[in-house]
Amino acid sequence: MNKREEINIDVRESADRLSILTYVDILWEFNEKINLVSRRMSAEGLGQLLNESLFLNGFISEGNDTVVDAGSGNGILGIPIAVIDKNKKIVLVETRKKKIAFLEEVKNRMDLSNVEVAGESIEEYLKKNIKKHRTLIARGFPELAAFCGFVEKGYIDEAVLITSENKIKKNEKRLESVKKKIYNVSLRTYLKILKLEKKTREEKRM
Repeated sequence: MNKREEINIDVRESADRLSILTYVDILWEFNEKINLVSRRMSAEGLGQLLNESLFLNGFISEGNDTVVDAGSGNGILGIPIAVIDKNKKIVLVETRKKKIAFLEEVKNRMDLSNVEVAGESIEEYLKKNIKKHRTLIARGFPELAAFCGFVEKGYIDEAVLITSENKIKKNEKRLESVKKKIYNVSLRTYLKILKLEKKTREEKRM
């Protein structure tokens, strides 16, 4: 990994930049023990991932102050959002014990009072917390169809995902059951922001 100063993060506040770089330091420290990111990851590549997380935050509906990061893993999606938007409660949902321990370490060392770590599957978490959460976010989640189900069942108000154009095409039929919007990701044409919401009765009839 190149020096932290070489990581370009698109944030306005210098304090937020420093906080995200502190997260990067902890990430790289733990990466020596458990596989969180590729050890060949460049500063440019990591900066791209962080900026895509910050970009996704702009598609979360205004007023949705509780956000659930499904399969949080290394936290690269939810943690930068928690840093720049302290009015949001971010729930990092993860099943793997070593990654849960990492997320807890980040939360505690960075004193992120707006972050909660939940050690269970996303399905279990949402079923226990129906209607308590507004937005579900994820990056590269394997079961795109599952998010359609979460929206349809009313577990969440919306899902905002970073996914591939190919995965969207493969799930075109399933995605017809929900209202969807697709946005481009800068510099990476194969990636998309996919926003899912429940269809109204009128929209279902169309």
